[in-house]
Amino acid sequence: MTTTIEWAQAHGVCIEATVPFKKQVGEPCPRSVEEIAIRSIILHTVAAVGYSVDSKCLVDWLKDQQIWDDVSPLEKTWFTTTEITNEERRRLCWRVEAEWTLLWAISKVQSLGLPTQTCHTATLVDDIMPKLGDPIATFIASAKLRSSGALWVEDNRVYNLHCYARQAFKSNTVPDDLIYDVLVQRHYAFEWLHSRDEWDDIRLDT
Repeated sequence: MTTTIEWAQAHGVCIEATVPFKKQVGEPCPRSVEEIAIRSIILHTVAAVGYSVDSKCLVDWLKDQQIWDDVSPLEKTWFTTTEITNEERRRLCWRVEAEWTLLWAISKVQSLGLPTQTCHTATLVDDIMPKLGDPIATFIASAKLRSSGALWVEDNRVYNLHCYARQAFKSNTVPDDLIYDVLVQRHYAFEWLHSRDEWDDIRLDT
């Protein structure tokens, strides 16, 4: 079985940790840096639900920081439901990879690289994200949106990899070290980033 690096190279996909960006690629990002930072915080709490953190504490924090209204309708059901299956918790936990992608977009993560490993959760919790109960203003104010060229070339890499991965599934040639759930969450984050669709309405067409 080929590795993801070899597989990506065979399809002409950049394998560098950060894709060299172009000055003029695509349209400017329609999302504000504040909007992206808030969405990353919400995804952080959604993943926390998956990891069995007390939902009431999470909701109280989001309301106290006045971003509860930015939580999507579907996400609100996860915060308020009393019963979540193990499979549902697993899906919520994977949202941390979409969060990591958005944190890269606002310059709080250095690079994404190929989807062959999960994000650094210890760094995420200890060094990047505001602590549960703390104010989020400083986190938002320090966010810096990457250039549209940088965003679009990384988006393009993720989109192409997802297209090729779906083809590879049909022929049973998916690299062993490719983490498909990471790839899907990155794609989801970029689709939201470059659209005006609501979070729950994102579709991953390839």
